[in-house]
Amino acid sequence: MTHFVSMVDPDEKESIPQPRNAHSQLQLIFSDLDDIEMTLPKFSRYIPPQEHDISALVNFGRKLAPLDDWGLLAHCEAGISRSTAASITILTAAGYPPQTAFEIVQKICPEMLPNRRILRLADGLLETGGELYRLAENHRTEAFKMAGYEDPTNVLLREFRESAHSPRGFFNRFLDALPTGWRTLVGSGARQRAAMNRRASVPRPSQRLRR
Repeated sequence: MTHFVSMVDPDEKESIPQPRNAHSQLQLIFSDLDDIEMTLPKFSRYIPPQEHDISALVNFGRKLAPLDDWGLLAHCEAGISRSTAASITILTAAGYPPQTAFEIVQKICPEMLPNRRILRLADGLLETGGELYRLAENHRTEAFKMAGYEDPTNVLLREFRESAHSPRGFFNRFLDALPTGWRTLVGSGARQRAAMNRRASVPRPSQRLRR
């Protein structure tokens, strides 16, 4: 392994060990957000992959192109979304056709679900005409069809649209807009805390016996 790429969540950036034997390393810090998830209020505080992140991947890949011998290791939290999309981007930037890059990564990680936002941004930078995004979208559709259940991002989007005009939806949007520390003061968080306080104030059977 000569080249190492890590993609970590913003709150985990200090906990990722870096290999000592890699000639070239790249660390990117962003959450595993897809375009669909970015439209949902519940993810508004997360940091999605931005164009400058994907530009860094593209430049990393282009530096591999003139090398005769190199090995790439890319990782994220689960190893199926950010890291596979990054690997496809890097291989395409290094000169592999999009389909070939996709197949190489899929062979190594058959369970992959490449982040579509990363590949959509990569298409623009690499001028691949949307091919990387289409490959990811088709693969994802087929993967969930074979698994026998609906794509979770589509479920989230549908549920959000259905609840958008309901009283509960309004209340949830209100909670999403609150600073984190205030969420436990209202709604279910407040009710749960009150219940815990009530339970803590009731003597246990052993305490009553001692009295």
